[in-house]
Amino acid sequence: MARAIPFDNDTNGYESEDLQGAVEESLTTAISLPRFPTMLLMNGSMSNGDWITYSNLTPDSSILIPIKCELREFSWANTRTSVDFDAEFYKNGRTTTKYATREIRSGTAKSGIITGLTDAFDAGDSLDLKYIDQGTNASDLTVVMFFQAVV
Repeated sequence: MARAIPFDNDTNGYESEDLQGAVEESLTTAISLPRFPTMLLMNGSMSNGDWITYSNLTPDSSILIPIKCELREFSWANTRTSVDFDAEFYKNGRTTTKYATREIRSGTAKSGIITGLTDAFDAGDSLDLKYIDQGTNASDLTVVMFFQAVV
C-alpha cells in the first residue's frame, strides 16, 4: 500500500519516490544515537587552577554523566580576544590523574571549537575541567560540551 503512495523528493535530499521507500531510507540515514549538550558558565575572570563547572556559584560540583556516551565536541566563548589557556580533563574525581589536556589558543577570536573527540564515559561517571592559564585569562567563560550516546 505505501509503495503506491507517491513521495515528493525534490527538496529534501531523498532518492525515494514512494512513501515506503522514504520510510526505509529515513531509517538508514537518521541519527540513531542521540546527542546532548552540557553548558558551563563561569562569570568574571578565570584564574589559574579554577575548576570550570556548571556555574561559578557551584565551584565544587562535578559534571555528572547520565548515560553511556562519548564527548564529541568542546566549544567555548568569552568576552576577551587573545585568550590562551589549557583545559585539563579529569574523569571520576579531581584527585585522579587527568586523562586529557586541550589547548585553547584564540588568536583574535572570542570563541572556538574542538571537534573529533571520542572521550568515553559510562552512566554515573563524573567529569571535571580545570582552567590552566597560558596567557590572557578568559572572562565570562561559557563552555558547551556535546556528548553522543553509545551502545
